Amino acid sequence: MQLSAETRLKAILEGTGAGTWELNLDTYEVIFNERWAQMLGYTLDELNPVSFETWERLCHPDDVRAAHLALADYLNGNSPQYECVLRMRHRDGDWRYIHTRGTLFNHGDDPDSRWLMGTHLDVTEEKLVQNQLHRLAQSLPGVIYTYVVEPDGQFHFPYLSRKTEEFFGISAEQARANPQLLFDTIHPDDLDRLQASIDESARTLNEWVCDYRVVVGDQVQWVRGVSTPEQDLDGSITWHGVITNIDERKRLELELQELSITDELTGLYNRRYMLQRLEELTAQQERYGHPFSLISLDIDFFKAINDSWGHPMGDTVLRTFAELIEHGTRKTDVVARTGGEEFIVLMPNTRLDDARHVAEALRIALESETFVSDEGEDFTVTLSAGVVSWSPGVATVRELLSQCDRSLYEAKRAGRNRVVIQGEANQNA
Repeated sequence: MQLSAETRLKAILEGTGAGTWELNLDTYEVIFNERWAQMLGYTLDELNPVSFETWERLCHPDDVRAAHLALADYLNGNSPQYECVLRMRHRDGDWRYIHTRGTLFNHGDDPDSRWLMGTHLDVTEEKLVQNQLHRLAQSLPGVIYTYVVEPDGQFHFPYLSRKTEEFFGISAEQARANPQLLFDTIHPDDLDRLQASIDESARTLNEWVCDYRVVVGDQVQWVRGVSTPEQDLDGSITWHGVITNIDERKRLELELQELSITDELTGLYNRRYMLQRLEELTAQQERYGHPFSLISLDIDFFKAINDSWGHPMGDTVLRTFAELIEHGTRKTDVVARTGGEEFIVLMPNTRLDDARHVAEALRIALESETFVSDEGEDFTVTLSAGVVSWSPGVATVRELLSQCDRSLYEAKRAGRNRVVIQGEANQNA
């Protein structure tokens, strides 16, 4: 049996719980169905005589203007249909959120034929939940977001909380319109790592966690993104998550890391870090064949300096020597204080003869430095140095350090204030 269009429409309206309305835009005559009145706790008879003013009286005053603006937008061709959400007073006194949609219907040339016809749906429950989530998002100390990557690589943010502007210097509306703007704020040194982490999360569907820096104006801040991905039927990946500011935590973390690898007195690296970098350079040399050299430096008669001029003056000598080494070496070199008066310079991409010249220049620089004691007496300080370079005959890092120590000890045994390079120590032994 074929159902009539009227029967089908009535069934659909009853199934959706929609109230219907018709408004003549020329005469402002209105027609409502019974369901429309029931939505607000009334019967049509109780509201009679029903007019356009009846609708306006039931609407929240702040929303009437928005409804008129939405209608003007539609009639001016700026919107495909009349649509808005407004509050209407229920019989029990509560405000209900009503989603209203409508479309224009013209009937011939009749001057009274412009009818706007549409539906009202009660979306109060959904709106209250939405408002609660919105307030929650505003109260959280971070950015709540939804991020989508389509199968063709296109990406967008369906949702961003208002703290987006606080974190990224860009409003949520701007970022939704142009998602690339958010990625443009990421520190250039972190961008590739960030993108790789997103790609990995998309591939494995594992939780995405990434710490990265955001640059807003002249301010750089660390943030942490955490989100859970899910794959949609069309192949797109959606992440729902939060971005929090970890700048203070990261600063403390980096300070602790710095303390763990540096010498407190001189600010140079410590022995632990030097050994770590030495292991890394050794692995690179074995793989790529890049040469590197090692200089071991020891201040001559340092105990006598402490005994004669006091430990504060000894510290001054150490700090001054540390500055001389830093000025006399490259940024790529690793300079470490490995003991009381012992220092090591690890020089990547440096051959033995070049390292010897650097060691000799450091020896001359320290010998040329004049120190003045608290009693006003001038004195000078010298150093001894051993220089080695990695060679195929060296089996381990320990062996390389041993060769460097032997060269240093030979310099001391030969009278101090001199540089001995790899091989010379063996020849003189």
